Amino acid sequence: MYNCEKYIADCMDSILNSDLPKGEYEVIIVNDGSKDKGPEIAQEYVAQHDNFRYLTQENQGQSVARNYGIREAKGEYIWCVDGDDMVEKKLYSILQMALSNGVDSLVSVMNVYDESGNMKCMPKYFGIPYDVIITGRDVHFSDVPIGSVCSNFLKRSFLLEYQLFFKPGIAQQDVELSNRIFAYAKRVMFVKAPSYVYIKHAESTSMSQNPIKRKKYILNTIDVIFSLQSLSRSIADADSELADKIFEKSQNQVLGLLIVLLRNRNKWKGAGIKDDLIRELKAQKLYPIRFKFDSIKKRLVSRLLNVELLFNI
Repeated sequence: MYNCEKYIADCMDSILNSDLPKGEYEVIIVNDGSKDKGPEIAQEYVAQHDNFRYLTQENQGQSVARNYGIREAKGEYIWCVDGDDMVEKKLYSILQMALSNGVDSLVSVMNVYDESGNMKCMPKYFGIPYDVIITGRDVHFSDVPIGSVCSNFLKRSFLLEYQLFFKPGIAQQDVELSNRIFAYAKRVMFVKAPSYVYIKHAESTSMSQNPIKRKKYILNTIDVIFSLQSLSRSIADADSELADKIFEKSQNQVLGLLIVLLRNRNKWKGAGIKDDLIRELKAQKLYPIRFKFDSIKKRLVSRLLNVELLFNI
């Protein structure tokens, strides 16, 4: 929770109004140095409910706050819920699926709404088996876009065994951690039941058009790229095929980042994003692209993107 005065009560009420039996879960609210009345509202809920706990820290970012909560948690499964979002009512059957199958990760559906309560898009399903046990390796080799942890029920002992914590200081922390989670998870299940209500707020980091926030979010993709490469190296001896797949994903991130830059080159030029991004990619030896893609289309696109003059047209 960071400056969630407008939203935190709705978030807490959605949890209380779910079908989870009160005696079977705890809510840990981590205040990340909020400067509004959010902490006062949160502490009112803690005073009224025995299974609510309140933790506070100086503002250190969402990653550090989430890690604090994970370390303090007592439950068998962890679920990260942001203070400006909500949860669905029917959750108990989803939790029971995780418990009865002893999964490391159970991924449910996230519904996306705008601030007026209008659904922004229909739930997305992927070409992956649902309601059966698969491996995290299967996820990496599938068409599933690896991203938010907010629809993912995670076994706490699994997180601790592999020291799977959020990386502090980056905006795309969910993508970074989720890739590591699926590299190690042995028992994974995807279900079509919705659990999470994600609300698109205009001021969120990923949605913000503030040049400083936007630049940080975009440049943080480089952190994800390096994390993927580090992950690839760390598992190479145990599973070279998966290591190669994850390294390929790091190069796909470079390719995707440059495509987004090309599309937004004029808009980002004035904000300094274009020049800073190209400069940083060069400094980190990620540009020009040297990776040889298997796909002919990607090879052609990468050659085109290596013409730096293209970004100035």
